[in-house]
Amino acid sequence: MAFFAARDAETSLVCPRCGARLHIGRSCHEVHMHCPACKAQFPLNEYISQADEAMERFLENVYCDRV
Repeated sequence: MAFFAARDAETSLVCPRCGARLHIGRSCHEVHMHCPACKAQFPLNEYISQADEAMERFLENVYCDRV
């Protein structure tokens, strides 16, 4: 059985540097917020309290160790 989850999703949150829509993305080791327009990256913890539906759906498919 194969599992596929998106590596990137556009959110409704805006980049504090340029005003473009932020994306939530994942690598093998972390989830972060990033701006495709100005290439800035931000830690997820700065935006988790503002999580929109796109972020919630994205994070449902991210495996993490909660211990």
